[in-house]
Amino acid sequence: MYTCTSCGKQYPIDARRFRCDCGGFLTLPRPEPFPADLSARGHTIWRYRESLGLPERAECVTLGEGLTPVVTQTIEGGRVHLKLDFLQPTGSFKDRGASVLISLLKSLGATEVVEDSSGNAGAAIAAYAAAAGLRCRIFSPDYTPQGKLIQIAGYGAEVNRVAGTRQDTMAAAIQAAEAGGYAGHLWHPYFAAGMRSAAFEVHEQFPKLLPRVVVVPVGSGGLLEGLYSGFRALHEWGYTDEVPALVGVQASGCAPIHTAFSRGLDKPADLTPTNTLAEGIAVGAPPRGRAVLQAIRESGGCTIEVDDNQVLAALGLLFGKGLFVEPTSAAALAGWLQLPPELREGALLFLTGSGLKETAKIADLL
Repeated sequence: MYTCTSCGKQYPIDARRFRCDCGGFLTLPRPEPFPADLSARGHTIWRYRESLGLPERAECVTLGEGLTPVVTQTIEGGRVHLKLDFLQPTGSFKDRGASVLISLLKSLGATEVVEDSSGNAGAAIAAYAAAAGLRCRIFSPDYTPQGKLIQIAGYGAEVNRVAGTRQDTMAAAIQAAEAGGYAGHLWHPYFAAGMRSAAFEVHEQFPKLLPRVVVVPVGSGGLLEGLYSGFRALHEWGYTDEVPALVGVQASGCAPIHTAFSRGLDKPADLTPTNTLAEGIAVGAPPRGRAVLQAIRESGGCTIEVDDNQVLAALGLLFGKGLFVEPTSAAALAGWLQLPPELREGALLFLTGSGLKETAKIADLL
């Protein structure tokens, strides 16, 4: 059952809902544990099938996502672990959520999915919809990089560009969706559930002791919410001794989560976004922002705001390590560089999107 976080109303999973009638966002029950021994299972996120919350009848739609590597580097005098989540089938961490959400929608009989995205989520949904044999329509804001739009269209999806804000794009997609086929990653609890797999992988990659601090770029915050859900579940199952402190990094041009955290608010601050190099995290009104703020606080984490100059400097440092990522990914490193030395040492950073998606922008920057 889905449960609304605002009014407490519940809905069956087969209702094809992405939010409550009252406008609140929905949550899923606590995840079930996966077996301690996974040696006989495949090397995708579906090795954690029991913990993703899908109905038993749902067949997995997979392109081989998950189990991305972790490399350790010394940057600016500090040792840092980098999870290369841009090495996914479509080039971003969004494949985790897309695989789970499209598997759900297909099992519920959907023939078409509609999504709004500034790029990476749209590419992921388009790819997995193609793999599932579903028609797909993606609504993207005008500022979406051309490379990402080409990728989306290449998967056979219909691309609709929307003038105005990121919220205008979301409104257009919701209006266009019919018969419960809205696959909006900003709203849908199953997209966030797919992100739990990232926490489970970290547990396997750090079997003796989890990193004390995990740093992620935050736009809608689905990755951070999913990480907290996964880490908390691991702790409750007795698989780990503690939950890492989660640090959410936002761009100074669009930082509703950071502003709310700094002011002690329990929901994202109301603000007008401005342009930023890290356009992938430029979400002015994240629908699941309350859950993201709760995850940061309950994990003992914090938020950090970074400007374009800091993002650009961090991007150069990553290029110098042989890691060709998009500027949004570099925001995580820019945030890590602002942490005190004792928190930086041994932290884990998620690099979320490939630079191959934004070659034109990167060429201008260089």
